[in-house]
Formats: sequence, structure tokens, C-alpha cells
Amino acid sequence: MKLTRKKAIELCIELWTWLAETGEEKGCWPKWPEVEDKYGDIQNYCFFCEYTADKKGSCKCCPLDYYLGFKCLDKKCYYSKWDDCGSTRTCKKYAKLFLAQIKELK
Repeated sequence: MKLTRKKAIELCIELWTWLAETGEEKGCWPKWPEVEDKYGDIQNYCFFCEYTADKKGSCKCCPLDYYLGFKCLDKKCYYSKWDDCGSTRTCKKYAKLFLAQIKELK
């Protein structure tokens, strides 16, 4: 089953809410088996990457870039800071900030 933009955003919010609460790695999310049963393997453990791949597009099709004007690894995006975080506390902080950016897409 392919992800819609709305469903990709909804699942991103679920994932990043959990990451903001736990400080864990994306691959440790307990809902992956359930999600992958329905949608298959999710590219980069990222629903936006999967949505973009389903549309056979580049990162320009990613909701972050298309609607907010930046890519996940841009300095304006808190994802890149989360990806480089060194401690659980810092990971939680940047996950929460990235979650706020994702919620702007609703």
C-alpha cells in the first residue's frame, strides 16, 4: 500500500512524538513491525522518504521541501541536528523541535 501525504505526516508525527519522549533511534520504534506489515520496508525509516519514493520523485517532492522550503539535512531543519546528537537529552530536544516542524505540515 502506498502512503498518502496525509498518512505520511500522521505517521511521522507518531514516530517523532515517540522519539521526543524516549531519545531512542528511529529503528527502535516499536510500531515498525505493524507499519511494515501494511506498507512494506520504509526507506530510511522515514515516511517522507517513502512517500517521495512512491511518487518517483526527488527530495523536491518531500513535504518538508515542498511545503516548508528546506530538506531534512539543511541547517534550518532540526532533523540534521537530531541526526548528529550525542546524548539522549540532546536527541529528545531536537526530536521535539523537529516534531514541531512536522506539525506545521498538517
